[in-house]
Amino acid sequence: MKKITIFLTAALFMTHTNTVFADNYKYVPYIGLDYTYADNNAESFSPSFNVGGVRVGSEYGQYFGTELFFNQSDKHKRSHKNSKSKQSFRSYGLDVAAYLPLGCAKKISLIATAGIGEYIFKIKNYPHKHYNEHGYGYRFGGGVKYNFTPNWQMRIMARYVKYDRVSAYKHGTEYTAGVEYHFN
Repeated sequence: MKKITIFLTAALFMTHTNTVFADNYKYVPYIGLDYTYADNNAESFSPSFNVGGVRVGSEYGQYFGTELFFNQSDKHKRSHKNSKSKQSFRSYGLDVAAYLPLGCAKKISLIATAGIGEYIFKIKNYPHKHYNEHGYGYRFGGGVKYNFTPNWQMRIMARYVKYDRVSAYKHGTEYTAGVEYHFN
């Protein structure tokens, strides 16, 4: 996954220097902070997590963008008669976004995203074993972005995540609210 992320990031930066693009091409890098409520579906229960995230991305014109993300969750605790469990996860990866600006002022945009990330679940079962599960998450979502100023923007997103190679979790949903600073 790290090799794929590095390769795609390098390819995106190399296309920026390509002379194929017209003079009106606008490349805008940004950084964002997110709060996410993640609701996952496991085999026997549905844990939910509060997640903090950071993302670094770029918009290529007004209709297309890419971003790298990193998320870290809090611990979900569950108790039974003779056992306890704590679970958390972190994820990182790459998302591709398509934007549809609305109105004459173009302050509001609809967003559609697709991406892939590596999800690492840390599972502690007391008094039993502790283990980590690594797998991929295929992410699909949509949302709305609002431009306060040319530099500051806010977005609200909902995503469906389908986990691959993770035995404890099947799929999940993520509801995200975040702010972005664009380096215009």
